[in-house]
Amino acid sequence: MAKEKTNQAKKQKTPLASVVKNLAKKLAYLVLSLALIFVIYLVDRSKLLDPRISWEINGELITDAQRYEDLIEPLMNNKYLINLTQIKEKLTKSQRISNADAERIFWNQIKVSIQEHDIAMRWGSEGYISSKGVLFKPNQTISSVAPLGLFSESIATKAFFDFRQYQAILEPVKISTFKRTSIDELTLENNIKIILGHQKQNERLKTFVQSYEQLKKYKKIRTRGIFDMRYPNGFALSYLPE
Repeated sequence: MAKEKTNQAKKQKTPLASVVKNLAKKLAYLVLSLALIFVIYLVDRSKLLDPRISWEINGELITDAQRYEDLIEPLMNNKYLINLTQIKEKLTKSQRISNADAERIFWNQIKVSIQEHDIAMRWGSEGYISSKGVLFKPNQTISSVAPLGLFSESIATKAFFDFRQYQAILEPVKISTFKRTSIDELTLENNIKIILGHQKQNERLKTFVQSYEQLKKYKKIRTRGIFDMRYPNGFALSYLPE
């Protein structure tokens, strides 16, 4: 008995042109992807997107702020994720800065504004006092010819404001050194020394001003005088050695 043949539909072959077209399309996508990855790599390696900081210190635009750039450098490692709040917090921890702000001007353009403490007085060899009575001790020496204050840190603010009262009484003569231990002592810019004691300092200083007006014609007094104002009815006058 003859076997019955089963009719099967022949599988239609894909035209060669269609295969080539699909391969070309995939190849184009691959080339495009590689090109995009290469461009991203080049941009990432370049400095095109590196953050650029413009500095404004005490209201003036500054081109070189190395001391502060070094301070925030650890926060600039990821140029795509720069946290402005962290920059501000880092800067305000600096003893030299009273206020700081950071704002993004453009993608990689950042403006940092800093207000530094002014220097109204030098505090020993360790720090400075601002005109608001704030004692700060920066990690670097700042050149200044401000008056010198010699007193403990715990009384720095009180001593500074007492100094300002003394200076107001003495104007236009300037105080060069203010020393406070158990008593107050002033050294003026002309080298005169005034011992005020620990009480009634303002009254005693006013007495000095009146007395000095009559005695300043004498060079010895004017250049080497030591006025001890702790006497109830006047003062004792001595001289610094020549």
